[in-house]
Amino acid sequence: MRAKASLYRFRDIFLVASRHAALQVLHTRLARFPRLARKIPGERLPGPKRFRLVIEEMGGTFIKFGQMLAMQSDMIPLEYCAALFSLFDQVPPFDYAEVEKTFVEDLERTPREIFDSFETHPIATGSIGQVHVATLRDRKVAVKIRRPTIVSDFYADIAVLKFTVRMVKLFRVRPLYWIIAPTEEFIAWTEDELDYRREAHYMDELGRNARTNEHEKVPAVFWSCTTARILTVDFLEGVTISEYLRQMETGNIQVSPDFDPQLFGARLIDNFLGDAFRHGMFHADLHPGNLMILPGNIVGYIDFGISGVLSRYSRRHLISMTLAYARGDLDAMCESFFRITTFDRKASKQGFRRGLKGVSARWYGEREGDSRLRKSITSIMLELLLLSREHGIWPQRDVIKYIRSAIALDGLVKTFSPGMDIGRHLEEACERHIKWDAVRNLISPDTFTGWFGGYAHLVRDGFLRAFTLLHRAGTEAPAPDMPNTEAKKLKPANSRLPGLPQIAWIATCLALIWKPSQLTSIYVIAPALALVALLMLWRRSRTEAESTRS
Repeated sequence: MRAKASLYRFRDIFLVASRHAALQVLHTRLARFPRLARKIPGERLPGPKRFRLVIEEMGGTFIKFGQMLAMQSDMIPLEYCAALFSLFDQVPPFDYAEVEKTFVEDLERTPREIFDSFETHPIATGSIGQVHVATLRDRKVAVKIRRPTIVSDFYADIAVLKFTVRMVKLFRVRPLYWIIAPTEEFIAWTEDELDYRREAHYMDELGRNARTNEHEKVPAVFWSCTTARILTVDFLEGVTISEYLRQMETGNIQVSPDFDPQLFGARLIDNFLGDAFRHGMFHADLHPGNLMILPGNIVGYIDFGISGVLSRYSRRHLISMTLAYARGDLDAMCESFFRITTFDRKASKQGFRRGLKGVSARWYGEREGDSRLRKSITSIMLELLLLSREHGIWPQRDVIKYIRSAIALDGLVKTFSPGMDIGRHLEEACERHIKWDAVRNLISPDTFTGWFGGYAHLVRDGFLRAFTLLHRAGTEAPAPDMPNTEAKKLKPANSRLPGLPQIAWIATCLALIWKPSQLTSIYVIAPALALVALLMLWRRSRTEAESTRS
């Protein structure tokens, strides 16, 4: 059955692609003969617009594929990306009867039986689902329902995409080689996006990470009303950036009165870098329809179907790379970039370095030593990726997600805040994250255990044993072969007092374990550590003085 559906789907796609290809060739070749050109149906269109029409007519999963291509400016020309961006807003809704059917099959009740109110007309539509507004226990929520035919369409379309890639490779159609990498990536992650429970888990994790960030808002998930095909979350009151950009074109701007484009752009960058560098998880689908302008210049995030995860290792070298190109340090940039990439058999590090030196001459100021960025982050990242591909150097997949998200973010910020110095802001943000990471490493449990390696078992065996052994270590008990009279002579006069350094140290450890979120600041932990050190030095000096006198 699935094979038969794939054949029918392939036939429809082949007819659409063939018709548009023939029209494009005829319009181009006969442009010199106006009389003949007028007899050809349709109008002559530029390549990017024709490509978008092909995607729209194919429909189904290809709409999502077109949306993904719009974000891959390192893979396809920028004019094609611009043409495909309209696919984010032009997806027709499906009938409300299908919404009710999905609810009955998944939750055994209709929407009106579950929610206090449920609007039948969707407020937003996408390639995989559509969003309805509802009220649940006096709380306004957004309910996303998956398209009823998306799974069958997905498998049929994926079969067509795989066949296309195989044909391009088999017949070595070099003009279409650019489509191989994004197609294979699209196949890899789209199946995960069809299950809304994965998206809900991403939202939960990113929401926990954003709890201490008052400039970032992630909707809460209602798990009792969430399944593989239904996702229920808090409704965010605001406008999407895509709506704001349309309002700018018409001159009818309806956003919060306190909206400051430059401040909002700075927070977009700070949130993205904070999520990626501090927590290792970030929203990787930052197109204008997924970002909201909330009152107070708070950034709201929706649609977490695509998220990126970075290891501690990748984060460290991404921070170094970002800081290096913001400062104009090409050697450090190369070293950091090489550590988060793989090399094929024909890789050339020296060729990459020479190429980078050549293209980077256009990145910075004309005066010698001027490291101020003169080109956009988009241009820099695109040139970096193209150069790496030429020399057989391939970044890790999640690093690619980070870079593409940075490119998308740069384009957005430049759109509504063109005067912002993004390079300088990146440098300052990276410096903050480097300092924060240093403080976190300083006060981490692993670091404390390393300092007191001989007592590593104290942390594992509980506070009672820790206190006992630390107290015993501080009382300076006599050695077994030392006469008792000599021990009394060496015993300090204040030995009857409690071990102040031990008590201070235990209190610090307990506070770090019980209230870690309140003690991550250097202004809190540094005085505590300094106090412990001073007490230890004072104790040792008193002991030595008593020993000298006796």
